[in-house]
Amino acid sequence: MAFEVKKTEVDGLPCFQFMGPIDEEAQFPSVTDMGSEVVIDLKDVSSINSVGIRAWIMWFNDFQDTAFTFVNCPKALVMQMNMVEGFLPPKSKVNSLEVPFYCEDCDEEKEVLFQVGKDVKVEGGQVKLDFDKTKICGADCDPELDVSEVKFFRFLTQKSEDQAA
Repeated sequence: MAFEVKKTEVDGLPCFQFMGPIDEEAQFPSVTDMGSEVVIDLKDVSSINSVGIRAWIMWFNDFQDTAFTFVNCPKALVMQMNMVEGFLPPKSKVNSLEVPFYCEDCDEEKEVLFQVGKDVKVEGGQVKLDFDKTKICGADCDPELDVSEVKFFRFLTQKSEDQAA
């Protein structure tokens, strides 16, 4: 599948749905007037590579005055949010992200959509997780976070530090 962008609307705001791999083949849409608030839905992004990261940053740099809200962020993009300076545009926030879990009891990996402010919060510069494990697996299971909590959610604490500075 090639990279595609579909423009829709969510809660009265323009929404761009990104789909497929963000790589050397990815063509971001030509947009002249983005608007002041835009939703970016990343649910169907399958991967991103270094050329895709560069294209991503260049495209978002054209919209410095736009407030972006990212939803359904997959693990691959969350990792870039943590590692690449400038990956998230200045006026942006992440509303929801896929969090990887592993359940030894089921021997299954699961991706669970977390809502920022509900399932994951930043309090006093620290990440706090608040979720029901029984909704991830069966009642007798004990799924565990399949990433380092501090590293995976680092972009959230960096955003709050940047805003405080």
